[in-house]
Amino acid sequence: MASDGLRFGDKFLARHAGQIITDPATAIVELVANAWDAHANRVDIDWPRPGRPFRIRDDGGGMSAEQFMHRWRTLDYDRIEEQGSRSVPPSDEPNALPRTVYGRNGKGRHAAFLFGNPYKVRTWRDGKETLFIVSRGRSADRPFNVEQLSSSAHVAGHGSEITGEDSPLGLDAEAVREIIGSRFLTDPGFVVTVDGTPVTFEDLSDDQIVESGVEVPGLGTAKVLMIDGQKVDRTTRQHGIAWWVNNRAVGACRWRGSDLMSVIDGRTSEAKRFTFIVFADFLEQSVKPDWSDFDPAGEAWSAARPIIIAHIRSLVGEAIASRKADTKAEVRERLDSVTKDLTPVSRERWDEFVDKVVESCPSLTSDEMTQVAGILANLEASSSKYALIAKLHDLPPGDLDALNQLLTDWTLRTAKDALDQIQVRLRLIRQMHDTLRDERADEVQDLQPLFEQSLWAFGPEFESLEFTSNRGMATVVRKLFSGSATVTALKPSGNRPDFAMLPESSVGFYARPRFGDDGEPEDVAHLVIVELKRPGILIGADQMEQARKYGRELRRLGHVTDATKVTCFVLGSRMDMLDTEPLTQGRMTTIAMTFETFIVRAERRMLNLYERLREAPFLKDQDVDLDAFVDPARPLQPSLV
Repeated sequence: MASDGLRFGDKFLARHAGQIITDPATAIVELVANAWDAHANRVDIDWPRPGRPFRIRDDGGGMSAEQFMHRWRTLDYDRIEEQGSRSVPPSDEPNALPRTVYGRNGKGRHAAFLFGNPYKVRTWRDGKETLFIVSRGRSADRPFNVEQLSSSAHVAGHGSEITGEDSPLGLDAEAVREIIGSRFLTDPGFVVTVDGTPVTFEDLSDDQIVESGVEVPGLGTAKVLMIDGQKVDRTTRQHGIAWWVNNRAVGACRWRGSDLMSVIDGRTSEAKRFTFIVFADFLEQSVKPDWSDFDPAGEAWSAARPIIIAHIRSLVGEAIASRKADTKAEVRERLDSVTKDLTPVSRERWDEFVDKVVESCPSLTSDEMTQVAGILANLEASSSKYALIAKLHDLPPGDLDALNQLLTDWTLRTAKDALDQIQVRLRLIRQMHDTLRDERADEVQDLQPLFEQSLWAFGPEFESLEFTSNRGMATVVRKLFSGSATVTALKPSGNRPDFAMLPESSVGFYARPRFGDDGEPEDVAHLVIVELKRPGILIGADQMEQARKYGRELRRLGHVTDATKVTCFVLGSRMDMLDTEPLTQGRMTTIAMTFETFIVRAERRMLNLYERLREAPFLKDQDVDLDAFVDPARPLQPSLV
């Protein structure tokens, strides 16, 4: 099923199949469509109820054991490539016509999981019957399992049967007949029963079917049934115009190319919703001998078709107009609480918008229209008014699709939170490019604040939210050096007492606390010392030793303990590669690094997004105020010292 090393997430199958295995209406339509594709003439469904499992049985072509295993175990099985776009009738039906199939990508078979996990499939043909059991996968390398239970010979006929033990909620047998009837009544030779009752036009509700007649001069009256599927399906394959003559279908139910132009007027949503059945026995003389279509030169067909198509076009127009009026009324009623506080001018503008959008976008459902109109009402009441609309107007179609996908996968709040994090760090990287390469930059005022916000660039272990600048340790180091005979003068650190200003460098201390059993901080778990050398100072063994001295002095004075992990970073513009190998002594590690290396690390930690997004508005011509800048991932914490 899967190659070595390939793994599937727990929700793979649900995402792969979508509504097919979550919505009973979609699932039963898919299973009936599979029977149609198998060239069945009859499908019998036992709808599940307490004490009786689900069962769907058809008299289609059936499958051999090899065919079943291949088709069922292939993800995204390509029905068109493997078997063609038209199904071949079984050998015992020599006069039957091939059918245009519904199936395309092999996902429909997963609908059976809604009715049982596991479910069983019995299929028979060519005198052999095989029984299989199919279950959801229990391991990461297999989204579902297929196992053969038995096989037998000397079985007559052909067909398939699926059984399951689960009982999907929300639909009864009557509702199932209505759903199936709105899609599978176009061919009188295809019979579907639910609990022993055949699905007929009588199963459709009054708002799903409209009957009318159209007079064709000199020929007779054609009866036209308009079936409204109530919702837009994924494709047009279950919709179109079906022509019946003497209670037999002529060709397949479909939209011919000219139908889509003259009847549906290019509104693909209508083509995926409406089905028309035309009863016209007077067209018998125009039917081709194999009943695959009408003879385009037939006199009756040539005379009747334009009249009937015009009538169907008028039915579609009336249905669309009626739905438009209903949509407008429903949208206004739903949003009354939102729009009642608008000013008269804003309310008038909103009303005009609703009218124009419903007229120009008939494919929008009332729910979609309510969402669009609700957004406009909120914009009318907002302070920014139509600035958002202007931005949307300027987006090319590809960006609009990307925005739609973004809002499908994310909420605005979570997307903003994530983008805020990215923006903060990319702006820091931009500041690194500008500041760390400037020899005039002041360590305390410019560089140390930058590193204070950029500990994450050193590595994943420094991502902790608890690392905070430790003013107390900086004060200790300043006092230690102020008493040293080798230091004649120390520059004051001005308004940044959290850094120690030394003759050749500045030092920052960032501590992460250790917490006791009561949840209160006790001492320092990890101390990070960042020493920035002035331009022109070569980092060598002496500079590395100086950084270690800070840690040893802090430990001697009791500000850190023997259990405290100490990491010293010594950074500058140049370093002696021979004398600056990383050194670990006990719980203390010292690492030398150039500013350029630090920048590269930061970019890699951000997945090299800086180069890809450097033209983003938030990175262009904007100065970063590091004193006011706080990484949202690192909230302020109290110092331990």
